[in-house]
Amino acid sequence: MSFINCLSSQLRCFLTVFLLFVCSVANAQIIDHIDVTPGEHDAEIVIHFSEKILYLRHIPLNEGVKLRIFLRLIDTNLLESDLVQEIVRSPKTERVPDLTILYPELINGMLVTFSQSTKYSVRPGSDGQSIAITVPLLPAEKKSSAPVPEVKKPIEKIAKELPPVSTVMPAPLSVPSKVAPVIQPAPAPIKTPPVSQPIDAMSQGAKESGVSPVPQAPMPSSTEIETRAKAYMDEARHAIAAKDSATAVNRLYRVLGLPASSQTEAAQALIGEAREMSGEVLKARAEYDLYLKLFPSGPNAQHVKERLAALPKGASIARSTTRALPKEAGPADWTFNGSVSSYYYTGKSQIETLVPPPPGQLTFNRDTLSLVDQDSLITSINLNARRRDAFRDTRLVVRGTDNHNYLSPTRSYTRLYSAYLDHTDRQAGYYFRVGRQNPNGMGVMDRFDGLQAGFNLNPEWRINGVYGDAVEFNSPFKKNFYGASVDLLPQIGLPGVSVYAIEQTLDDLANRRAIGTEVRYFDGHVTAYGMLDYDVLYKGVNIALLQGNYLSDKGDNYFFVLDHRRAPSYSLTNALPAAPGLSLQEMIALQGLDQVRTQATSLTAISDMFAIGVTHPLSENWQVGVDYRLSSISSTEPVKAVLPLALIGTCIGVIDPVNETCIIDTASQQASGMNHVVSFQAVGTNLFSSNAVGVANLSLIQAPTYSGQALSLSYVFPFWEKWRLDTNLRYYTQKDDSDNKQDRISPSLKLAYQWRTSLYLEGEVGHEVSNSSGPTRDDHSSRDYMYMGVRWDIH
Repeated sequence: MSFINCLSSQLRCFLTVFLLFVCSVANAQIIDHIDVTPGEHDAEIVIHFSEKILYLRHIPLNEGVKLRIFLRLIDTNLLESDLVQEIVRSPKTERVPDLTILYPELINGMLVTFSQSTKYSVRPGSDGQSIAITVPLLPAEKKSSAPVPEVKKPIEKIAKELPPVSTVMPAPLSVPSKVAPVIQPAPAPIKTPPVSQPIDAMSQGAKESGVSPVPQAPMPSSTEIETRAKAYMDEARHAIAAKDSATAVNRLYRVLGLPASSQTEAAQALIGEAREMSGEVLKARAEYDLYLKLFPSGPNAQHVKERLAALPKGASIARSTTRALPKEAGPADWTFNGSVSSYYYTGKSQIETLVPPPPGQLTFNRDTLSLVDQDSLITSINLNARRRDAFRDTRLVVRGTDNHNYLSPTRSYTRLYSAYLDHTDRQAGYYFRVGRQNPNGMGVMDRFDGLQAGFNLNPEWRINGVYGDAVEFNSPFKKNFYGASVDLLPQIGLPGVSVYAIEQTLDDLANRRAIGTEVRYFDGHVTAYGMLDYDVLYKGVNIALLQGNYLSDKGDNYFFVLDHRRAPSYSLTNALPAAPGLSLQEMIALQGLDQVRTQATSLTAISDMFAIGVTHPLSENWQVGVDYRLSSISSTEPVKAVLPLALIGTCIGVIDPVNETCIIDTASQQASGMNHVVSFQAVGTNLFSSNAVGVANLSLIQAPTYSGQALSLSYVFPFWEKWRLDTNLRYYTQKDDSDNKQDRISPSLKLAYQWRTSLYLEGEVGHEVSNSSGPTRDDHSSRDYMYMGVRWDIH
């Protein structure tokens, strides 16, 4: 518990701010947290979500300051239009660009903004509710006392000696490649100073300003490059002979980091062997593939092909060796980031109804209703504190919302969505998270107050446990649960498997007793996640889910989802419609627990969904995608409740005078039938202006009783560095079997301004017009809405 002793005065200030703002948190927080894990040459940034998601596409493909990732929520009833926009910042990490996440944005979009332009690769996480972004590490900061390189040879001459820049695409997105390609692009030549300001004058100006002039520093000569490269290669070969793969990789990277030399080709071939030696099979494969792309006829090409063919595949790939921990934890300080925002929302609707006259009359009946339908102030906080060293990682997270409803003050609420302490100790091999948190495996279905913890038995196996009380806002029931799991941790190229068991009570009644498994897989191209949850009490499958993505080397993304689940999940509360007016405890007292559980099963529908799609990049700035979705909700079974008349008093069903009982028949819910949706999407970046983005989406809908089309157009235009303009246009039309027609169009305009580095002012205005017509009546409605507010980013 040594981390507790690290609480500084800064941390006390953070906790004070938490207590002051605990009355505010964000509506339906979808982004849970961000993890940043630096590696040897790159860092992995993982964005964790509180809901299951499906990755669709991202643009630009592999480099930029702004990255847009398009995704879809899978197992939630929330629509994107219902979500309040949230902003989350990554924890500050040395040599890793800072990033800010804005979600939702555009159509099914999430905006990731880096602190500087960087290369990146994007893939879906193997847990079904995360996105992983790999970026190269930034150069280490040089000490001010570092000697200035000796001037030997002009850069212009070195540049002329370099071969043309390679246009080969990077290694697979999921297998981080070297920060720089083997063949380096020619550095820009040093510009000759203008005649009006010769170098002597520049040096004199530097002296006058008190700054020592820095001499020009051309690159080393070709002779020196060859000498260095040969020395590094000799050290690399000696390291491989001594089975020291880490040193070998380090020296080979130094060779490949130099301008092209006689050693470049051999170094690219040898680094694959060094990766093999360290057990990094997929990285070895990536290095061999890169060699064959760069040197298809090289002297080592045949040898590389043989090594590549001999690499193990599938389940035979050896698990990567665990990177050794450093001898010392190193320095660590508390860092703080987050945001506080407050937005005012207002809206006004007008509804006009036109009813045809009765037979024999000519005058139509026209009714008009105008009202203010929204008038509220929503204040949100998202506060994070973190302390991390080489051994331990400690995080404090607080998120919440205060919604003040001026139209109906009794409907105002304050909700705390997250407030937890998370601690991981890599040296001791354990982790725990305590407080209010989102579910994270082990069969937990709800946000909860409690504790989850885990301990690594070895680098491959971990045991976990969880205990808590479910948090369901405005629910009169109390759910308590406990559970445990055993994990075979996933490795690149090998599946990870988790087996769990969980027990849940509802007001001290057995409500859920489930066993299940989760499977994760990732191999550089394929990402897959599966889940099976079986409830022993109800003797049925609660959730069966399988989803996968395949990312090709050319940037194509193929995806699918198979989702079969009870909707809602099995619970005793699903039986309440069988006996209106009675509490759950009264139903159980009159009928028995087993009968109520049978009624709950009968009244729980089954939801099935299948989706498949593909995204194809037409160019660096354009992507197109198409997907197909098939969904249905089953009917429920009719339920008959027979209750003693003397015990319930008033009967709302049919009285059986012979048996003195009340019979309540609950009709079955009708099935929805098969609903088909085909969607087409086009995304363009740098459209008409730098960093401007346009998205067009067309959906064709075919349901059993109606057909419809939905079109949406969005365009984001940043200007004057600090300003941003978002325009949106949505159109929907529908016609059903009864000849009822509906049309709806809704344009909107949003303007945002960044003041300095941390304060954002933004507002949006929108108008919606809806027309419905049918044989018996016509409706015309319109709605105007507006919101404006301020957000302060803490970093």
